[in-house]
Amino acid sequence: MQNMIQYILKALLTAIFVVGLVPYTTAQDRGVIEGQVIEAETGEPLIGVNVIVRGSALGASTNLDGKYKITNIRPGEYSIEIRYVGFEGKLFTGIQVNSGETTELNAELNPQVYSSDEELTIVGEAPIFDVEKSSSATTVSREQIEAAPVRKIDDVVGMQAGVIQDPTGIYIKGGRAYETGYVVDGVSAQDPLAGTGFGLDLGANAYSNVEVTTGGVGAEHGDVTSGVVSVQTRDGSDELEGSFTHKRDNFGQDNDRQSNFYQDIYELNLGGPEPITSAILPALEINIPGDMYFYFSGQASLSNEFTKTSADQVQSSIVGDNFFSPRQDNRWNGMMKLTYKIKSGMRLEAAYQRSLTVNQNTRMLQITGNDVQIRPGYQFPFQQDLDNANTYTHDSNLSYLKWTQTLSDRSFYDVQISRLFTRLRADANGRDWRPSIVDGEFDPQSIQTYPASEFQGTQPYGYAYILPGSGFINNGGIATLWHDHFAEEVVARGSFNQFFGDRNNQLTVGFEMKFNDYQWIDITRPWVGAPIEIAPGEFSETLRVGERFDAWRVKPKRGALYITDKIRYQGLIADVGLRFEYWAPGKYVDDLVNNPQAPIPDFVRDEYKEDTQKLFGMRFKTRILPKIRVSFPVRENQVLFFNYGHSTRVPHPTYVYSSLDPFYQNQSALPDLGNPNLNPEVDISYEIGLRNQITANDALNVTAFWRDKYDFVTTQTIVVDDPTGRPVNRAFRINGDYARSRGVELTYIKRYQDWAQGQIGITYSRAEGLSSTNNDNLQDITGEQLIGSNVETPLAWDRPWDIKGNITLTYDRPEPLFGLAPLNQMRLFLSAVARSGIRYTPQEFQGFSRNPVSGEQNWRPIYERVQDPALEFSETGPWWFYMDLNFRKWFTVADTEISAFLEISNLLNNENAAIVNPVTGKAYKDQYPSDTESLIALRDDRSYDMPNSSRDPRYLGPGGGGIPSYLNPANFLQQRQIMFGLSVNF
Repeated sequence: MQNMIQYILKALLTAIFVVGLVPYTTAQDRGVIEGQVIEAETGEPLIGVNVIVRGSALGASTNLDGKYKITNIRPGEYSIEIRYVGFEGKLFTGIQVNSGETTELNAELNPQVYSSDEELTIVGEAPIFDVEKSSSATTVSREQIEAAPVRKIDDVVGMQAGVIQDPTGIYIKGGRAYETGYVVDGVSAQDPLAGTGFGLDLGANAYSNVEVTTGGVGAEHGDVTSGVVSVQTRDGSDELEGSFTHKRDNFGQDNDRQSNFYQDIYELNLGGPEPITSAILPALEINIPGDMYFYFSGQASLSNEFTKTSADQVQSSIVGDNFFSPRQDNRWNGMMKLTYKIKSGMRLEAAYQRSLTVNQNTRMLQITGNDVQIRPGYQFPFQQDLDNANTYTHDSNLSYLKWTQTLSDRSFYDVQISRLFTRLRADANGRDWRPSIVDGEFDPQSIQTYPASEFQGTQPYGYAYILPGSGFINNGGIATLWHDHFAEEVVARGSFNQFFGDRNNQLTVGFEMKFNDYQWIDITRPWVGAPIEIAPGEFSETLRVGERFDAWRVKPKRGALYITDKIRYQGLIADVGLRFEYWAPGKYVDDLVNNPQAPIPDFVRDEYKEDTQKLFGMRFKTRILPKIRVSFPVRENQVLFFNYGHSTRVPHPTYVYSSLDPFYQNQSALPDLGNPNLNPEVDISYEIGLRNQITANDALNVTAFWRDKYDFVTTQTIVVDDPTGRPVNRAFRINGDYARSRGVELTYIKRYQDWAQGQIGITYSRAEGLSSTNNDNLQDITGEQLIGSNVETPLAWDRPWDIKGNITLTYDRPEPLFGLAPLNQMRLFLSAVARSGIRYTPQEFQGFSRNPVSGEQNWRPIYERVQDPALEFSETGPWWFYMDLNFRKWFTVADTEISAFLEISNLLNNENAAIVNPVTGKAYKDQYPSDTESLIALRDDRSYDMPNSSRDPRYLGPGGGGIPSYLNPANFLQQRQIMFGLSVNF
């Protein structure tokens, strides 16, 4: 496979070389673009404005009269970019240049706060492709989001090339799920302790646009080693506008229709001029300079999910009121945003955003780090008693204040202060962390219930057995996990931008300071250690907190300084950046390193002091990360790009702080022990590609990427002395793992007139490494930290082939289609995904178990996981294929637009295996005959075999326990879902 990627990379470079040899047209056959740029308000000419022919080495600056002239342009269709600091940037698309002719293009620019190099007002049709980009980034507009069946941010991200979306998370170009950054309005919105997931959840209608960067992440982003999802929320405008949307898949009840998950989505949006400054204060003859705008968005999404099982009532001990959890998956979010444009070049922005999620799905957010293999989160053993399963409650609050000011026609700056507060609790469906007294059975088990089923055993002795339980929790026991954490992250950040010379050189200097406060409490089987009544009125003494216990509160500090120099020279665009990061584990660690009672190995104490620098009373680690992005035209509308960069992500805090306090010790067998001297995980990425704007309506992008990842956290066992001086074993975290991913992407985009646009993306990649979780390598080591087997194997989330495409058909014209009035103002979106199946480690046949009746070795087949390390995750299950459809029809009454929706997910109702049977390499059989005779007849059919940990209905006997895996509704992705809805926009 690696040879295939190298072959494709060589082919790409050869194609680039060949393109460069294509003969150019002569100077006599070329055209000219000229015009004048003036200030819209005054009509005065603007001097020194940059006018650039995108995707070429051509451009000019305006003279004293605001005029410019660009010569020697090959005939064709171009996008012309006009920029001037302190004024809006404009992009004129579809500008036609003819042989030997002059095309006139004049522009009027309005004063505006300059806040981003990417902000442009588009004149003409929006370009389908940014041919000059040096990073692998895609911006999804609000119009595109509205067209697709998008319900949450994951759906937007999953549509992009290089991104794998499945029930376990989002994976970008072979990276792990937790490696992706999530930024809302410039602020990281991830829960720092949750491991995976995007944390803050906003309704799709709150997005102005979503940018997904899968390669070439800029120096302004830190703590990401895979990609960045950057969301820009909507602003209010001069006119009051709003919408209300309701979508559902049911008719008011949870009926038996297969496509009904009993889901309802309600969304309200309202924006416009802020009423106090736009109406009330002027009426009172009070004048405040500038304009103020507001935007409000709120959403409620309620569903019983595709598993179609639910608790009688999902409870949350931190919400209390059942109003917020009427169904299995309950998501609430809201946003209030104020924008104050004081005057030209000065803007103040404030926002408060909050989301609340209450459900019973462990994949909502992964509580721990990367210590277990991620699986779909449905709590299958509790399927018949979800009232005793875990409930997960996540409350996320984000607020910020941002100031942006243009200082001159060559410089601007912005400063932002933000606060993110998140809390996540897992409890046994709302129960207290443990009972005040142990007066019953709490451990969840499957037992044989009355009346007992008897099994006649081996003859002639006539032994009789009681058959085991159903495999499902049925003894009244409850979920064994109780977890609570909160994370507060206060961030101050800012940047200063200065243009030099003819404004083709932009220098950006920025900083970021993070002040964190984390608290973590994690208890397994919390009733262990609770008082037990040993005699009337006499109770046992509490000696421990749960079977496993971990608790700490820490206040680490992090931050960065970065500098980027963006240079434009004859079509070449180079971004050269450097990011300096620092990280302080905090006073909690510094004190324990100096505490001889803390169970920290001496070599770790010494290395921590050697590897850190003391500053302001705390010990810090630092790292310098280079970033380079370059694009340059091979010929007009054809650009070669390259990027290279180092990125880091700090290890999950549990790996650093777990069980360090000598007075709060985990008393379980082989508990975790944090390592204060862990280093951040590192990613070094390379990308090279060719962008080709074939026409204004055709674009092709080919990219090859390679990523080296090292200093991944892995686990080894180590012997340390506990506070009493007794040697004990601990699971100890070290930087001892690495991985690599590489691949090739091809994306083609096509637009036809004003009614059709589609794209197709094909990705072939491989992600390999030493382990898929940091517990894979759990084995004894010495104080020298010797590592185990160095066999590289595919990683669990590696999906070699990913092919996805979509098409949007829109008809909105003065005359209806075929002259039929209903055939107008309508849009159809259709998408399809074909992808390699889930990876798994195969199991090998070992023989047959003993027959409980005859005593012969002819009973159930025995399978064991292959022992060869090279075969870890070596196989892939059946391919996935699914299609989604969204149809929207709208009409206008006065100034109100009314839209009707029809959304169908998994249009063809394909069965896609989310859990693979490692014996057969296919999905578990989901249908078995009900009569005993037919089940016995299937014993010789090897396609029904399954691992020994799973219940096999063909072999009912005393050894036939385990979970009935074949009944798990999470074995497959969701079946077809049909949603319909109505939206009112005014």
